[in-house]
Amino acid sequence: MRKRVAHYINQFYGGIGGEEAAGAPLAIKDGPIGPGIALQKELGEGYEIVMTMVCGDNYYAENSGYVANAICSAISEKDIDLLVAGPAFNAGRYGLACGGICAAVARRQSIPTVTAMYEENSAAAIYKKDLTIVATAASAVGIKDAIRRVARLAKKMATGEAILSAKEEGYIPRGR
Repeated sequence: MRKRVAHYINQFYGGIGGEEAAGAPLAIKDGPIGPGIALQKELGEGYEIVMTMVCGDNYYAENSGYVANAICSAISEKDIDLLVAGPAFNAGRYGLACGGICAAVARRQSIPTVTAMYEENSAAAIYKKDLTIVATAASAVGIKDAIRRVARLAKKMATGEAILSAKEEGYIPRGR
């Protein structure tokens, strides 16, 4: 049975636009978009990105409760097995959205969540004690590596396979 995956990305990676589109409201679309296409390829045969949630960074910041509720509802309706958010790299508002959405879904749903960002992203400090955050390069130059490592860890989380140490798996150590 294929694992059903939801992917969260911001307005830039969703193809809506850059900073001028940061106020774009949440849109939930079928299938993979942007970096989700590479993520789908890395996840492989047993996984399907059934929906991509795209939201402007400013819109999320101003409407985080609404966005989290809408995403949790959509995840329930689509019977999702796994949520991947990002990668956000060192984009602070994007990191806050990825972390906030993963935290909300982790609290309300019984599915694994994983996000990815640069270790010095301000959101990493906020969410690393509660979430699994794959460490990335500071910029999207490292997107291929980030997608590969996110997919590897996400698959382990979705199947209940043992997760090795932060150093071995490439995630940011949990804790203070």
